[in-house]
Amino acid sequence: MRLLLREPVESLGEPGDEVVVRAGYARNYLLPRRIAVPVTEENRRDVLAARQAWAVRRMRERDAAQALAESLSGRILRFERRVKTDSDALYGSVSVQDIARELAEAGFEIPRNRIILGGPIKQAGDASVRLRLHVEVEVELAIEVLPIAAGTLGVEPVPVLPPLDPDVDPEEPKAADEETDDGDFDDYRDDYRYY
Repeated sequence: MRLLLREPVESLGEPGDEVVVRAGYARNYLLPRRIAVPVTEENRRDVLAARQAWAVRRMRERDAAQALAESLSGRILRFERRVKTDSDALYGSVSVQDIARELAEAGFEIPRNRIILGGPIKQAGDASVRLRLHVEVEVELAIEVLPIAAGTLGVEPVPVLPPLDPDVDPEEPKAADEETDDGDFDDYRDDYRYY
């Protein structure tokens, strides 16, 4: 089926392009969403006007993406991750979600589908990621994964207990002001059975 595109479709074309697509794709997706229209002279005139408006909008988006790329260039994202003791392999990984979260904390709201990472980063060290900010604008971002020791990620070290004082007898009775267990629980335990 021959159609005229009114909006850009990444794998198909730009507004004003005449494309040939399967009938089901046209009926179920392109036509109901008004992304494309049938080829007629009236639609050609309408699409031509839409194409000019789209070109202006695309130039504005490209300029905004260029400005964002300039502010991102030279930036290094640092992640701290625990590593295995015998190698630089991470216990977890640095994923697209982690990168998007770090960018958001720095004030850059970039959708996850614009972050191009070959796969999760599973080694400590340096890596890079591409950000596709616009069809014509991409920026390379440096990533540094720093290995950290156990105990710095909320894992508390084992406390060192003071040695026992040999002068204090552990069997010595408690002082009168301290509470003692009077054994009431033992009396009730016999009366109630727990199943």
